[in-house]
Amino acid sequence: MRRALAVLGFLAAASPAYAYQNAIWIPGWGSAQLTSIQLNAGALNETNPVWYGWNSDSSLRLKTNAENPTWRAAMTGTLVIPTVQNTTSNGFDGAAVANVLSSAASREAHAAVIAQLAIAQAYDGIDIDYENITAAQQANFTAFLTTLADKLHAAGKKLSVSVYGKVGAGDTWSGPGGEDYSAIGRLADSVKIMAYDVHWSTSDAGPIAPLAWLDQVATYAEATIPAQKIMMGLPFYGYDWSGRSGTDVGYAQAMQTALSNGATVTHDVNGEATYTYSGRTVYFQDATSYQKKIDMLKQKHPSIGGFTAWAAGQEDPEIWKVIKGSAVVGATPAVGDFLLSGPSSMTAFQSMTSSASYSLTAVNGFSSTASVTTTSPAAFTGSVSVSASTVRANGSVTLMVAPAATTAPGSYPIVMRFASGSIVHTQTVSVAVVAPSPSGTPSRRRTVRG
Repeated sequence: MRRALAVLGFLAAASPAYAYQNAIWIPGWGSAQLTSIQLNAGALNETNPVWYGWNSDSSLRLKTNAENPTWRAAMTGTLVIPTVQNTTSNGFDGAAVANVLSSAASREAHAAVIAQLAIAQAYDGIDIDYENITAAQQANFTAFLTTLADKLHAAGKKLSVSVYGKVGAGDTWSGPGGEDYSAIGRLADSVKIMAYDVHWSTSDAGPIAPLAWLDQVATYAEATIPAQKIMMGLPFYGYDWSGRSGTDVGYAQAMQTALSNGATVTHDVNGEATYTYSGRTVYFQDATSYQKKIDMLKQKHPSIGGFTAWAAGQEDPEIWKVIKGSAVVGATPAVGDFLLSGPSSMTAFQSMTSSASYSLTAVNGFSSTASVTTTSPAAFTGSVSVSASTVRANGSVTLMVAPAATTAPGSYPIVMRFASGSIVHTQTVSVAVVAPSPSGTPSRRRTVRG
């Protein structure tokens, strides 16, 4: 689970009349995961040991430390709801799912095996984490979950389903496209939303779960799933990037790397810890970033069921103080701030004006205005302007770029600076200047968003 495996931490009470639930995914990798649960199970309502995958014939197989009595003993006092993943030698295997769920008979057989596992092992339920399912397989996946829910509920067991984070019905790529939020919300007892990997191992470096996106994910989830069933899955991990190649890092590893390289750890506007060293960029999670995410979700989405995280053993130990001490909605007042959104690149033709819109999204009650200024490199000839010198909270401003006929084709960094008191954020826009087509007008282009 990553883009799918998420360890969700269900948090404590939101108000005297409503309690958040706390859960976590526990991969069986090694001693750090076991120790994490041995020390902190008392803060959890539910544990999701990642114990089952698939063999090449799609039968279930045991993962590392699966059904280990020492590990299970560490989860005493929680609902033990192990995770089953569609992981084969090919990783998360969407093709295998398509084959297994292709007929009513195969769906029935697969559901029967899983339900019998829950009964035989006296589990409290099962968590399904099936990833890379295409939109074409959505109906079959829903039909399978319907069958499995019937079998588990008849035996007094719970069904948990882990899903990708998405911001709307338009997220139809393989993974989110295979998951019908509304149907899953009806069938499952809890829906664990893997709300992370906005930036991932093969993307540019950046925050793993930025606040504005996290807010959008929760908003869409509440519009399609009963709020009390929603478990927001948060990251405990990060990435260490060189260009567009990132390596997974947990808190301890990230801090050790910073120490070894004399790097200074700071926090971005989302609260995520970050630093650079030797041409590499690291974003990771600590108690500060976790607290900021929890505060925002509690303040803006107080009716959700709780929280979970990926994964046990990767966390800053101080995070457990946040989980255990999270007694009321908005327990820690957050400082007002704002986020910027808009394109990081644009194309501008010589002797023509191109424009793009940039929005200022308020965070934690920010309600002021920000001044907007721009700077451009000396080699850029032409004009750069903005539609207004100030922009209000949740407002937008337009950047207008007009290269002169003498501006040489190439890429030029235009820096937009947004300042409100001591809060300053910048947006760098890479402007590609090109010559018009021979007819004197730009050629028609199509942008494909992946």
